[in-house]
Amino acid sequence: MLSSMTGMAALSGSTGPYDWSIELRGVNNKSLDIRTRVPDWLVGLEQLIRKSISASVTRGSLQFSLKISVSETLSGRTVDMKKLSNILENASIVSEQATKNGLSVSPISLADIASQNGFTDFESTEETKEALTKAIVTHLAKLIEDFRASRSSEGIALHKVLLNGILEMERLVASCNSTLASRSVDFEASFQAALQRLDQQIDPDRLAQEMAILAVKSDVAEEIDRITAHINAAHDLLNSTEPVGRKFDFLMQEFNREANTLCAKSSSKELTSLGIEMKVIIDQIREQVQNVE
Repeated sequence: MLSSMTGMAALSGSTGPYDWSIELRGVNNKSLDIRTRVPDWLVGLEQLIRKSISASVTRGSLQFSLKISVSETLSGRTVDMKKLSNILENASIVSEQATKNGLSVSPISLADIASQNGFTDFESTEETKEALTKAIVTHLAKLIEDFRASRSSEGIALHKVLLNGILEMERLVASCNSTLASRSVDFEASFQAALQRLDQQIDPDRLAQEMAILAVKSDVAEEIDRITAHINAAHDLLNSTEPVGRKFDFLMQEFNREANTLCAKSSSKELTSLGIEMKVIIDQIREQVQNVE
C-alpha cells in the first residue's frame, strides 16, 4: 500500500523534574530532509534522533521538535531574574538582526523561555540530563511509528485517487484501440477522396507507396502498446509494499512522452482528442504522485 509523505505525530510526558513534548511533521520533498529543534544542552540527542528517523523514513521534508520545561510540581522554584534578562536581551538582538537582513522571526513564547536551561534557579545535573535523553529516545520509536501510521492513512486516500486515474487511462486506451480498428478503412477513403480532388492520373504503384509511407508515419499502435505497458507497471507500483514515489514519478514522465507522440502522429481528430484527454489525466496523476513516499 502507498504511503504519503504528509504526516504528523506528537507525544508528551514527564521525566524526573521535566515535562516534555515531542512532535514530528512531514510534507513532500524529492529527498529526505530532517530538521530538528533540540536544546543544545542535551548533547548528542540530535544525532540519535536523526539516525532513528532516517532508518525508518526514506523521503520527505521532516520537522522534529522537542520542548522541555521544568515541571510545575517541582516545589521551591523561583525565577532567576538575571538569567531571564539575558534570555530576553539575546532574543531582542536576534530579532533586530533578522529584521535588518529582511527576515521575520516568530515572537518568543513562554514555552521558548521556559525551555532555556537556567531560566529558574533549578540546575540540571548530568543524571537528570541522561535520564531525560533516555526517555526521549525510548519514546522516539513510538513517535515514528505513529508518524508512519499517519502517512499510511493518507496513503490510503492517495491510492484511491491514483487508481481511479489509472483506470481512466485504461478506458482511454480501449477507446484508442476501437478507433484504430476502423482507422485503416477511413484513412484509405480519405486518401482516395483527396486524389479525386486533384483530378490527376497517378501511377498505382506510386500511389500504394505513398499510402504506405503515410500509414507508417501516422501509425500509433506502438505508442498505445507502450502506454498499456505503463498502465500495467502503474498497477504493480500501486500494489507494492516498498516506497515507490521516485519510480512512479519517472513512470509519469514516460506516460506523458507517449501521449505527446500519440497526439503528434495520430492525424485523426478522434485519436488526437483521446491523446489530449490522456495528457489531462496524466497531469492529474503526476500532481498526486508528488506526495508519494
